[in-house]
Amino acid sequence: MAFNSVIYSIIIPTCHKDLINLSLGYISEMRLPKQDYEVLVIHNATKDDIASVVDSYKDKIHNLRYIYESEDGLMASRHRGAREAVGSILCYLDDDSFVDKDYLIGIEETFADPSVVCACGPNLPLYESKPPAWLKYFWGISPWGVFMSELSLMNLTHKIMDVPAWFAFGCNMVVKKDIFFSMGGTNPDCMPPEKLIYTGDGETALSVKLNANGYTAKYNPKIKIRHFVSSSRMTEEYFRKRAIYQGVCDSFTAIRVKNNICPVYNFEPNSKILIPKEAYLKRKCRKVINKLRKYNCFKSNAYKEYERIKLEYESALKNSYAKHQKAVSEDKALLEWVLRKSYL
Repeated sequence: MAFNSVIYSIIIPTCHKDLINLSLGYISEMRLPKQDYEVLVIHNATKDDIASVVDSYKDKIHNLRYIYESEDGLMASRHRGAREAVGSILCYLDDDSFVDKDYLIGIEETFADPSVVCACGPNLPLYESKPPAWLKYFWGISPWGVFMSELSLMNLTHKIMDVPAWFAFGCNMVVKKDIFFSMGGTNPDCMPPEKLIYTGDGETALSVKLNANGYTAKYNPKIKIRHFVSSSRMTEEYFRKRAIYQGVCDSFTAIRVKNNICPVYNFEPNSKILIPKEAYLKRKCRKVINKLRKYNCFKSNAYKEYERIKLEYESALKNSYAKHQKAVSEDKALLEWVLRKSYL
């Protein structure tokens, strides 16, 4: 089909040959929507031979394009993908996001409502190996379902509903292209370790601006991915590194909020979102807590291990936050980077 008929642009930033190979394999098995789509693989600043992987799928995925982006960081690839996209709806995935067969059908079903500007779906774990017993305690409870921000996992309701835009994690975020640009795109994210100090709050900034402007995300269970969780990410060392990264992100946000560059991060639902009644929430939380107590989870070795790792996580985050605040106060160029109005 001609590119001018493309509606959906699937954008996958990558720097990992093996992961993009798996990701494209899942895309090649999708059930197709009524409207046409394209797939853009944005190769970000590594020497991996990703072009040959993309070439191997040209006969299985039509409108498949390889694009090399020399600028470091996830934001650069996301913005390059948005600029190159032919479609009016941007479907962002990570290279370790493995789509369900009805992924695009769910997107088409959701955006049949012209008022929808952003959408998301379940980010379910695909563990490379058996998770350690302490990992399950990192799941958080929200009025809409459970999530684990440390691993970008989420599983909400089994029905289509409005949820706060911050549930649209970057590994599975769908947004109209015109809205993406009008909101200023995303902020710096996932910089190489040697440039960690230039990391920001990524797609969270976009979701906060969407919320602040009265938009919500439409959650559809069909827009489902399996988020690959490698064995190396289920370790204390990974959570320590994740805390250091989060400390930099939080410091970046705090500086921008203080200087009125962005809205205050309010993670409460807005008036457009229906949430369960308070009594229901209390019953649900009480049920979970009682279940934990029934199995002596609060006394188990796994729970004690979780508490220890959580304390170390919070300590590493706090130290990272303080170091970034100090670095910005001493480096004028870094301060100017953090206070940029837009990174598009």
